[in-house]
Amino acid sequence: MLVIFRWIRNQAYPLLYVLLLLSAVTQIFRYHFYQHSIYFGHALGIHRSIDVWKSGITSYFKLRTTNEQLVKENGLLRNQLNWNLTSNSPKGASTYKDTFTNTLIKYEYIPARVIRNSVNEQNNFIVLDRGYKDGIKKHMSVICPMGIVGVVVESAAHYSLVMSVLNSKFEITPYFYNLKISQGVISWDGDDPSYVELEEVNRFVKLKNGMKLYTSNYSLLFPAGIPIGTIEKSESNLKSNFYSIKVKLATDFSQLDVVTVIKNIHQNELDVLNQIIPTQEGGAND
Repeated sequence: MLVIFRWIRNQAYPLLYVLLLLSAVTQIFRYHFYQHSIYFGHALGIHRSIDVWKSGITSYFKLRTTNEQLVKENGLLRNQLNWNLTSNSPKGASTYKDTFTNTLIKYEYIPARVIRNSVNEQNNFIVLDRGYKDGIKKHMSVICPMGIVGVVVESAAHYSLVMSVLNSKFEITPYFYNLKISQGVISWDGDDPSYVELEEVNRFVKLKNGMKLYTSNYSLLFPAGIPIGTIEKSESNLKSNFYSIKVKLATDFSQLDVVTVIKNIHQNELDVLNQIIPTQEGGAND
C-alpha cells in the first residue's frame, strides 16, 4: 500500500492534469451543441459498425440453421402462393401483373439481415441493415422463414427499426385455417418470448389444441397466409364469453437472422384511408 501511495504522490501533477482535461472535454461535449453533435455522430457510427461486426460473426456460426430455415421457407412460400392466387386472396382491379402467369401481384419483397434484436423487454425492437435507400419505409411488414416478425416503425438511410411481435403495442387478428374464420386479437404479455396471448375469441367457436394460425386477408400490413403460431392451450369460462388462449409462436425470436421486408404496392392508397379511420395511438395493428 505504501508503494501505491508513494506512486500517487509522485504522479500527483500528471494525474491532476489528466482529470482536469477529461472534465473539460466532458463539459465541452455536453454543453456545446456543435461538438456534441460531432461526438454523437461518430459514436453512433462506431456503435453501428460494432453491431454489424457482431452480426457477421453470429451469422457465420448460424449458417446451418439459416439454410434449414430457408429450405422450410421455400415450402411456406409455395403454400402462400397457392393461398394468394385462390379465392382466399382479396379481389381488386390492378394493372400490376406477372407477365408470365398473368396473375395479380400485390407485394414486393426486400431481403434484410438483423443486426440487433431484443426479446427480454416489455417492448422489444429489432434493427435491420436496410433503410429507405433500399426501399424500406414505415408500416411495412417483416417476416422470416418461419413466420411473422413485426412492423417497420422508423427508417433511416441504411437502417430500419422494427416493432417486434414481442412488443406490448403490437396486435394482429389471426386467421384460423381449419375453421376458415378471422377472429380475436394476438398480443404479447411480456413473459415468455416463445408465446403470445390470443383474446376476444368467442367461446362457442370449436377450438382444438394444435390449430394453426395465419395472417388473414383482412390484414392491412401482412400478406395472407403467413404463419403466426399454433394454439397450445385454450380454456373457456362460463363467466366469460371468450376463450383464454395460449399460442406458441412460429418464429423463434432468439434465432432471428435473415428476414424479409414486405412492400405493399398499394400502400399509398391504404395510407389515405388510414388517415380517415381513427386508430389507437402508438399501436401497430393489422
